Amino acid sequence: MADIEVFGWQADHAGGYYRIQLPLQALGARGHATASSVLMPDFVRGDANLIIIGQRICHPRATQLWQSFAAEGRRLVFEIDDDLWNIDPSSPVDHKFFGDEEIRTNLRRNIEVAAAVTVTTEPLADRVRQWNPNVHVVPNAVPDWLLGHQPQQRHDDTITLGWGGGATHRMDWERHGGQIHRFLDLRPQTEIHCIGVNYVRMVGVPLERIRFTPWAANVEEYLRTIDYHIGIAPLREHVFNRSKSALKAIECGALGIPVVASAVRPYQDYVQHGITGYLVRRDEEWVHLLSALANDYDMRVAMGEAARVRAAQQTISCLVPLWEKAIFG
Repeated sequence: MADIEVFGWQADHAGGYYRIQLPLQALGARGHATASSVLMPDFVRGDANLIIIGQRICHPRATQLWQSFAAEGRRLVFEIDDDLWNIDPSSPVDHKFFGDEEIRTNLRRNIEVAAAVTVTTEPLADRVRQWNPNVHVVPNAVPDWLLGHQPQQRHDDTITLGWGGGATHRMDWERHGGQIHRFLDLRPQTEIHCIGVNYVRMVGVPLERIRFTPWAANVEEYLRTIDYHIGIAPLREHVFNRSKSALKAIECGALGIPVVASAVRPYQDYVQHGITGYLVRRDEEWVHLLSALANDYDMRVAMGEAARVRAAQQTISCLVPLWEKAIFG
Protein backbone atom coordinates (compact mmCIF):
# COMPACT_ATOMS: atom_id res chain seq x y z
CA MET A 1 0.00 0.00 0.00
CA ALA A 2 3.02 2.31 0.07
CA ASP A 3 2.32 3.66 -3.43
CA ILE A 4 -1.09 5.14 -2.56
CA GLU A 5 -1.28 8.88 -3.32
CA VAL A 6 -4.80 9.69 -2.13
CA PHE A 7 -6.96 8.11 0.54
CA GLY A 8 -10.70 8.84 0.79
CA TRP A 9 -12.09 8.63 4.31
CA GLN A 10 -15.81 7.97 3.78
CA ALA A 11 -18.49 9.07 6.23
CA ASP A 12 -20.51 5.96 5.35
CA HIS A 13 -20.75 3.32 2.63
CA ALA A 14 -23.65 4.70 0.56
CA GLY A 15 -22.98 8.42 0.90
CA GLY A 16 -19.35 7.97 0.00
CA TYR A 17 -20.04 6.75 -3.52
CA TYR A 18 -20.56 10.03 -5.38
CA ARG A 19 -18.11 12.13 -3.37
CA ILE A 20 -15.33 9.63 -2.57
CA GLN A 21 -15.47 6.31 -4.42
CA LEU A 22 -16.48 7.52 -7.91
CA PRO A 23 -13.98 10.44 -8.01
CA LEU A 24 -11.16 8.23 -6.77
CA GLN A 25 -12.00 5.56 -9.36
CA ALA A 26 -11.79 8.24 -12.04
CA LEU A 27 -8.49 9.51 -10.66
CA GLY A 28 -7.24 5.92 -10.77
CA ALA A 29 -8.10 5.80 -14.47
CA ARG A 30 -5.90 8.88 -14.91
CA GLY A 31 -2.91 7.14 -13.32
CA HIS A 32 -3.25 8.12 -9.67
CA ALA A 33 -3.01 5.50 -6.93
CA THR A 34 -6.07 5.76 -4.67
CA ALA A 35 -7.92 3.90 -1.94
CA SER A 36 -10.95 4.56 0.26
CA SER A 37 -12.71 3.20 3.32
CA VAL A 38 -14.96 4.18 6.20
CA LEU A 39 -12.09 3.10 8.46
CA MET A 40 -8.68 4.72 8.85
CA PRO A 41 -6.02 2.09 7.96
CA ASP A 42 -2.59 2.02 9.59
CA PHE A 43 -0.83 2.60 6.25
CA VAL A 44 -2.59 5.98 5.97
CA ARG A 45 -1.60 7.04 9.48
CA GLY A 46 2.01 6.17 8.79
CA ASP A 47 2.48 7.81 5.36
CA ALA A 48 3.09 11.55 5.77
CA ASN A 49 3.08 12.10 1.98
CA LEU A 50 -0.38 10.64 1.43
CA ILE A 51 -3.25 13.08 0.77
CA ILE A 52 -6.40 12.46 2.82
CA ILE A 53 -9.92 13.43 1.71
CA GLY A 54 -12.22 13.44 4.72
CA GLN A 55 -15.98 13.32 4.20
CA ARG A 56 -17.95 15.29 6.81
CA ILE A 57 -15.42 14.57 9.57
CA CYS A 58 -17.07 15.63 12.82
CA HIS A 59 -17.26 12.74 15.31
CA PRO A 60 -15.03 13.41 18.35
CA ARG A 61 -12.57 10.54 17.77
CA ALA A 62 -12.35 11.20 14.03
CA THR A 63 -11.86 14.90 14.75
CA GLN A 64 -9.00 14.14 17.13
CA LEU A 65 -7.25 12.14 14.42
CA TRP A 66 -7.96 14.75 11.72
CA GLN A 67 -6.55 17.51 13.93
CA SER A 68 -3.43 15.45 14.63
CA PHE A 69 -2.89 14.99 10.89
CA ALA A 70 -3.20 18.76 10.45
CA ALA A 71 -0.65 19.38 13.21
CA GLU A 72 1.77 17.08 11.34
CA GLY A 73 1.40 19.22 8.21
CA ARG A 74 -0.48 16.56 6.21
CA ARG A 75 -2.42 17.70 3.12
CA LEU A 76 -6.08 17.36 4.06
CA VAL A 77 -9.11 17.93 1.82
CA PHE A 78 -12.43 18.31 3.62
CA GLU A 79 -15.44 17.10 1.61
CA ILE A 80 -19.00 18.18 2.41
CA ASP A 81 -22.11 17.95 0.24
CA ASP A 82 -24.95 19.24 2.47
CA ASP A 83 -25.68 22.35 4.53
CA LEU A 84 -25.41 20.51 7.84
CA TRP A 85 -26.03 23.71 9.79
CA ASN A 86 -29.60 24.06 8.52
CA ILE A 87 -31.22 20.61 8.64
CA ASP A 88 -34.97 20.89 9.17
CA PRO A 89 -36.52 19.41 12.36
CA SER A 90 -38.67 17.16 10.13
CA SER A 91 -35.49 15.03 9.88
CA PRO A 92 -35.17 14.55 13.66
CA VAL A 93 -32.17 12.21 13.82
CA ASP A 94 -29.92 14.31 11.60
CA HIS A 95 -31.29 17.56 13.05
CA LYS A 96 -30.39 16.46 16.57
CA PHE A 97 -26.97 15.10 15.66
CA PHE A 98 -25.78 18.07 13.60
CA GLY A 99 -27.41 20.50 16.01
CA ASP A 100 -25.11 19.36 18.80
CA GLU A 101 -22.66 22.15 19.66
CA GLU A 102 -19.66 19.81 19.85
CA ILE A 103 -20.41 18.41 16.38
CA ARG A 104 -20.82 21.94 14.97
CA THR A 105 -17.55 23.02 16.55
CA ASN A 106 -15.79 19.96 15.17
CA LEU A 107 -17.08 20.67 11.65
CA ARG A 108 -15.80 24.24 11.82
CA ARG A 109 -12.40 23.27 13.24
CA ASN A 110 -11.90 20.47 10.72
CA ILE A 111 -12.80 22.72 7.80
CA GLU A 112 -10.43 25.41 9.10
CA VAL A 113 -7.35 23.17 9.15
CA ALA A 114 -7.91 21.62 5.71
CA ALA A 115 -5.72 22.64 2.80
CA ALA A 116 -8.84 22.68 0.61
CA VAL A 117 -12.57 22.06 0.86
CA THR A 118 -14.72 20.44 -1.83
CA VAL A 119 -18.46 21.11 -2.08
CA THR A 120 -21.22 20.32 -4.56
CA THR A 121 -22.78 23.74 -5.12
CA GLU A 122 -22.05 27.46 -4.96
CA PRO A 123 -24.53 28.15 -2.10
CA LEU A 124 -22.72 25.54 -0.02
CA ALA A 125 -19.39 27.10 -0.96
CA ASP A 126 -20.68 30.41 0.37
CA ARG A 127 -21.56 28.68 3.64
CA VAL A 128 -18.11 27.22 4.29
CA ARG A 129 -15.90 30.05 2.98
CA GLN A 130 -16.30 31.75 6.35
CA TRP A 131 -14.02 29.05 7.75
CA ASN A 132 -11.75 28.29 4.81
CA PRO A 133 -11.21 30.46 1.70
CA ASN A 134 -9.89 27.61 -0.48
CA VAL A 135 -13.23 26.09 -1.50
CA HIS A 136 -13.64 24.15 -4.74
CA VAL A 137 -17.11 23.67 -6.23
CA VAL A 138 -17.04 20.18 -7.78
CA PRO A 139 -20.56 19.28 -8.98
CA ASN A 140 -21.96 15.82 -8.51
CA ALA A 141 -21.29 13.53 -11.46
CA VAL A 142 -22.74 10.21 -12.56
CA PRO A 143 -20.75 7.19 -13.77
CA ASP A 144 -20.21 7.19 -17.55
CA TRP A 145 -21.79 3.75 -17.99
CA LEU A 146 -25.16 5.16 -16.96
CA LEU A 147 -25.51 6.99 -20.30
CA GLY A 148 -25.61 3.68 -22.15
CA HIS A 149 -27.83 1.82 -19.69
CA GLN A 150 -31.45 1.16 -20.69
CA PRO A 151 -33.81 1.19 -17.70
CA GLN A 152 -36.19 -1.78 -17.47
CA GLN A 153 -39.45 0.15 -17.87
CA ARG A 154 -42.93 -1.34 -18.05
CA HIS A 155 -44.31 -1.78 -21.57
CA ASP A 156 -48.00 -2.09 -20.75
CA ASP A 157 -50.36 0.88 -20.34
CA THR A 158 -49.15 1.73 -16.83
CA ILE A 159 -47.01 4.85 -16.38
CA THR A 160 -44.45 4.70 -13.58
CA LEU A 161 -43.50 7.83 -11.67
CA GLY A 162 -40.31 7.47 -9.70
CA TRP A 163 -38.45 9.01 -6.80
CA GLY A 164 -35.44 7.97 -4.75
CA GLY A 165 -34.04 9.64 -1.67
CA GLY A 166 -33.07 9.52 1.97
CA ALA A 167 -34.01 10.77 5.40
CA THR A 168 -33.93 14.55 4.85
CA HIS A 169 -36.83 14.71 2.37
CA ARG A 170 -39.84 14.46 4.67
CA MET A 171 -40.44 18.22 4.45
CA ASP A 172 -40.47 18.02 0.63
CA TRP A 173 -43.19 15.35 0.60
CA GLU A 174 -45.18 17.19 3.26
CA ARG A 175 -45.13 20.24 0.99
CA HIS A 176 -45.77 18.64 -2.43
CA GLY A 177 -46.90 15.05 -1.85
CA GLY A 178 -50.60 15.90 -1.88
CA GLN A 179 -50.43 17.15 -5.47
CA ILE A 180 -48.61 14.02 -6.62
CA HIS A 181 -51.24 11.92 -4.85
CA ARG A 182 -53.93 13.93 -6.67
CA PHE A 183 -52.35 13.12 -10.04
CA LEU A 184 -52.30 9.40 -9.22
CA ASP A 185 -55.97 9.57 -8.22
CA LEU A 186 -56.94 11.27 -11.46
CA ARG A 187 -55.07 8.78 -13.65
CA PRO A 188 -55.79 5.16 -12.67
CA GLN A 189 -53.16 3.66 -15.00
CA THR A 190 -50.26 5.03 -13.00
CA GLU A 191 -48.06 3.84 -10.17
CA ILE A 192 -45.18 5.29 -8.22
CA HIS A 193 -41.87 3.55 -7.57
CA CYS A 194 -40.22 4.85 -4.41
CA ILE A 195 -36.60 3.95 -3.66
CA GLY A 196 -34.84 4.50 -0.35
CA VAL A 197 -37.30 6.00 2.15
CA ASN A 198 -41.01 5.50 1.46
CA TYR A 199 -42.52 8.95 1.96
CA VAL A 200 -45.20 8.20 -0.64
CA ARG A 201 -47.11 6.08 1.84
CA MET A 202 -47.07 9.03 4.25
CA VAL A 203 -49.21 11.16 1.91
CA GLY A 204 -51.94 8.53 1.62
CA VAL A 205 -51.26 6.86 -1.71
CA PRO A 206 -52.88 3.38 -1.65
CA LEU A 207 -50.40 0.55 -1.25
CA GLU A 208 -51.48 -1.10 -4.51
CA ARG A 209 -50.28 2.01 -6.39
CA ILE A 210 -46.83 1.98 -4.75
CA ARG A 211 -43.78 -0.09 -5.51
CA PHE A 212 -41.13 0.32 -2.85
CA THR A 213 -37.47 -0.67 -3.10
CA PRO A 214 -35.26 -0.26 -0.01
CA TRP A 215 -31.75 1.06 -0.45
CA ALA A 216 -29.58 -1.37 -2.38
CA ALA A 217 -26.26 -2.71 -1.17
CA ASN A 218 -24.43 -0.14 -3.29
CA VAL A 219 -25.20 2.88 -5.46
CA GLU A 220 -24.60 1.16 -8.79
CA GLU A 221 -27.20 -1.45 -7.86
CA TYR A 222 -29.58 1.35 -6.90
CA LEU A 223 -29.08 3.01 -10.28
CA ARG A 224 -30.01 -0.23 -12.02
CA THR A 225 -33.31 -0.36 -10.09
CA ILE A 226 -34.47 2.95 -11.60
CA ASP A 227 -37.22 2.00 -14.04
CA TYR A 228 -39.42 5.08 -14.21
CA HIS A 229 -41.10 6.64 -17.22
CA ILE A 230 -41.12 10.01 -15.41
CA GLY A 231 -38.88 11.07 -12.57
CA ILE A 232 -40.27 13.39 -9.92
CA ALA A 233 -38.26 15.73 -7.71
CA PRO A 234 -40.42 17.56 -5.17
CA LEU A 235 -38.39 20.05 -3.14
CA ARG A 236 -39.54 22.59 -0.61
CA GLU A 237 -38.14 26.11 -0.74
CA HIS A 238 -35.80 25.93 2.28
CA VAL A 239 -32.29 27.11 3.15
CA PHE A 240 -31.08 23.49 3.48
CA ASN A 241 -32.37 22.58 0.02
CA ARG A 242 -30.74 25.59 -1.66
CA SER A 243 -27.35 23.96 -1.13
CA LYS A 244 -28.38 20.60 -2.59
CA SER A 245 -27.44 19.44 -6.08
CA ALA A 246 -29.67 18.33 -8.97
CA LEU A 247 -28.44 14.73 -8.65
CA LYS A 248 -31.89 13.13 -8.99
CA ALA A 249 -32.45 14.93 -12.30
CA ILE A 250 -28.94 14.06 -13.49
CA GLU A 251 -29.42 10.35 -12.71
CA CYS A 252 -32.76 10.24 -14.48
CA GLY A 253 -31.45 12.27 -17.41
CA ALA A 254 -28.49 9.94 -17.93
CA LEU A 255 -31.04 7.11 -18.23
CA GLY A 256 -33.16 9.03 -20.75
CA ILE A 257 -35.92 9.78 -18.24
CA PRO A 258 -37.48 13.27 -18.14
CA VAL A 259 -38.20 14.82 -14.74
CA VAL A 260 -40.86 17.01 -13.23
CA ALA A 261 -39.19 19.01 -10.47
CA SER A 262 -39.91 21.86 -8.11
CA ALA A 263 -38.76 25.17 -9.59
CA VAL A 264 -36.33 25.88 -6.77
CA ARG A 265 -32.62 25.62 -6.51
CA PRO A 266 -31.03 23.24 -7.43
CA TYR A 267 -33.45 22.15 -10.17
CA GLN A 268 -34.13 25.58 -11.62
CA ASP A 269 -30.42 25.78 -12.46
CA TYR A 270 -30.34 22.38 -14.17
CA VAL A 271 -33.69 21.29 -15.66
CA GLN A 272 -34.41 22.96 -19.00
CA HIS A 273 -38.15 23.61 -18.81
CA GLY A 274 -39.99 22.04 -21.73
CA ILE A 275 -36.78 20.49 -23.10
CA THR A 276 -35.34 18.02 -20.57
CA GLY A 277 -38.33 18.05 -18.24
CA TYR A 278 -40.64 20.46 -16.46
CA LEU A 279 -40.27 22.88 -13.55
CA VAL A 280 -43.25 23.27 -11.22
CA ARG A 281 -43.79 26.86 -10.06
CA ARG A 282 -47.33 26.56 -8.63
CA ASP A 283 -48.97 23.66 -6.81
CA GLU A 284 -51.61 22.99 -9.44
CA GLU A 285 -48.92 22.55 -12.11
CA TRP A 286 -47.91 19.14 -10.72
CA VAL A 287 -51.07 17.54 -12.09
CA HIS A 288 -50.96 19.45 -15.38
CA LEU A 289 -47.29 18.78 -16.16
CA LEU A 290 -47.30 15.15 -15.03
CA SER A 291 -50.41 14.58 -17.17
CA ALA A 292 -48.74 16.16 -20.20
CA LEU A 293 -45.83 13.72 -20.01
CA ALA A 294 -47.94 10.71 -19.05
CA ASN A 295 -50.25 11.26 -22.02
CA ASP A 296 -47.60 11.78 -24.69
CA TYR A 297 -45.14 8.96 -25.40
CA ASP A 298 -43.31 10.90 -28.12
CA MET A 299 -42.80 13.85 -25.78
CA ARG A 300 -41.39 11.59 -23.08
CA VAL A 301 -38.94 10.07 -25.53
CA ALA A 302 -37.85 13.45 -26.94
CA MET A 303 -37.39 15.00 -23.51
CA GLY A 304 -35.59 11.89 -22.29
CA GLU A 305 -33.15 12.08 -25.19
CA ALA A 306 -32.51 15.77 -24.51
CA ALA A 307 -32.05 14.99 -20.81
CA ARG A 308 -29.44 12.37 -21.69
CA VAL A 309 -27.51 14.90 -23.79
CA ARG A 310 -27.64 17.32 -20.85
CA ALA A 311 -26.47 14.64 -18.40
CA ALA A 312 -23.54 13.74 -20.66
CA GLN A 313 -21.95 16.97 -19.42
CA GLN A 314 -22.17 15.67 -15.84
CA THR A 315 -20.29 12.38 -16.10
CA ILE A 316 -17.32 11.71 -13.86
CA SER A 317 -14.95 11.62 -16.85
CA CYS A 318 -16.00 15.21 -17.65
CA LEU A 319 -15.65 16.49 -14.09
CA VAL A 320 -12.65 14.54 -12.76
CA PRO A 321 -10.24 17.41 -13.70
CA LEU A 322 -12.00 19.51 -11.07
CA TRP A 323 -11.31 16.85 -8.46
CA GLU A 324 -7.69 16.65 -9.60
CA LYS A 325 -7.26 20.39 -9.18
CA ALA A 326 -8.87 20.44 -5.74
CA ILE A 327 -6.97 17.46 -4.35
CA PHE A 328 -3.49 18.10 -5.72
CA GLY A 329 -3.58 21.90 -5.61
